[in-house]
Amino acid sequence: MISHKQRLIRQALFQDVDSIPSIGGWMLNVDTLAQFAGITRADYLADPFAGFLGANRALRVDGIISGHVVPDKPDVVRTGSHTEADYSGHSAEEVLADAERIPDDPAELLRGFNAEAVREEFRGIFARQRAAFGGIEPVPNFWEFGGPFPLYWKYGYIAFFEACALYPEAVGKIWWSKCVVAAARAKAFAPLFKELDLVPVMLCGEDLCVNTGPMVSPEMIRRHYFPHVKMITEPFVDAGVRLIHHCDGDINPFPQDFLDIGFSGFQGFQYECGIDVWQLRKLKPALGEVPLIFGGLSVARTLPWGTPDDVRREVDYLVDATDGGRGLFLFTSNVTGHEVPAANIAAGYARVKERAFGVRGTPPVAAWPVVEP
Repeated sequence: MISHKQRLIRQALFQDVDSIPSIGGWMLNVDTLAQFAGITRADYLADPFAGFLGANRALRVDGIISGHVVPDKPDVVRTGSHTEADYSGHSAEEVLADAERIPDDPAELLRGFNAEAVREEFRGIFARQRAAFGGIEPVPNFWEFGGPFPLYWKYGYIAFFEACALYPEAVGKIWWSKCVVAAARAKAFAPLFKELDLVPVMLCGEDLCVNTGPMVSPEMIRRHYFPHVKMITEPFVDAGVRLIHHCDGDINPFPQDFLDIGFSGFQGFQYECGIDVWQLRKLKPALGEVPLIFGGLSVARTLPWGTPDDVRREVDYLVDATDGGRGLFLFTSNVTGHEVPAANIAAGYARVKERAFGVRGTPPVAAWPVVEP
C-alpha cells in the first residue's frame, strides 16, 4: 500500500496507483463535519480544526486542498458574499481611468518585489499545513495563479461589463498589470514544488462563465486575457506542475484554450450546462497525455438532490469516463453546504475506494446521469 502523498503524485503523473485518490477540505456544514468525525456539535465548535481534520480522516481522503474551509459557526451558509448593491458609484469610466494610470513598463509594476519573501511565504504555508494535517497531504490551491479575471470584485458587475464593452483595451491593461505581478510570484513559487516535494498539481483558475456561457465575449477573452494568463502558467509548466482550471458554468467555448495556455486539467464541472468529461478527455493538455480531472461530485444537483445510489452512479460515470480512474481525483465541484445530506458525501468517497483502479465499467456510460432538483 502506498502513502497518501505517493498516491497523489503518481496519479498526477499518470502512473499506476493502488486506488483512485480523493481530496477533501470543501465541506461547510458544521453538523456534517461533526457527524463524520464522530463528535457532537459542541465538541466540534470547541475545536473546529480538530473536527474538520477528523471528518476528512473518516472519509479516508488522500489530500486536503490547501485553500480549505473550516467552518466555525453552525449558521455559515457560504464562503463569500458579493452583491451589486455593494458597488454603487463605480463606473466604466473609473475602470478606464485606473487603466490609464498603470505604467507601461513591467519593471515599474514590480518595483519593490521580493522573490525570497514570496518563497518564504509559501514555505511557511506548507510547513504549517503538513504539521497540522498529520499525514494527509496538502494539495496546492492558489487562485491568484489562474488569472485575475473577476475585476467585478473591485468595480461591481455593471461597471466591469460596461468597461468590457466600451473600453476593452483598458480592461486588458488591468488584466496585464495583475498578470505581471502574479507571474513574478509564480516564478518565485514554482521551484518550491521540487524543493518541498509537493504534489505536482495545483488547483487555480478564475470563473469566466455562468450557466448561459462566457461572461464576456470569447473573442475579448482570447485577445485581452488568455495571452497574459500564459505569463503566469509558464513557470509552473516549465517546472512540471499540472495546473487544474476551476470551471464553473458553461465552459464549452474554452476547454482547449485553457489547455493551450498551460492548464493540464479541469475541476468544478456543472454537468447540467452540457459539460462532458468524456469529451474533455479527448483534448490534449500542456502536460500529460490526457487532461487530469478533479471531479466531480456535483454540488448543484447530485449531492444535494440525489440519493446515495445517484452519487455512486456519478462516481462510476467519472471512473468509466477516465479509463478506470486514470488521472482522476475524486473531489466536490465546489464547497458543499447545508443542503447536502451527509450520507451522499459519504457514499461518494466510499464508492471511489471500492472501484478498482484501471478497470472501466462495461458497457461504459455515455451520458451524464442527470438528477433533476
